[in-house]
Amino acid sequence: MQPTDSDPLQNPANPSRPLATLEQSLDYAAELLCCAAATAYESGDRLSGTDRQLAFAVVHLVELAKTVIDRSLSGIEISA
Repeated sequence: MQPTDSDPLQNPANPSRPLATLEQSLDYAAELLCCAAATAYESGDRLSGTDRQLAFAVVHLVELAKTVIDRSLSGIEISA
């Protein structure tokens, strides 16, 4: 898939050059998950009841996904 001007997976540091390696892609995904967790946490902090519980469940799920990515990155670093 070739990136386009609207491609959200372009290299954020240099949009004309796509993410070249698996490691770069995983790093970028980890950064996106950090943003998602922070957004869900801030949203949940302002809610109450079931809505608050749902927002914090999203935080938990995002943190689990980030853990998977972090472990994958560790495996890449070890084998490199």
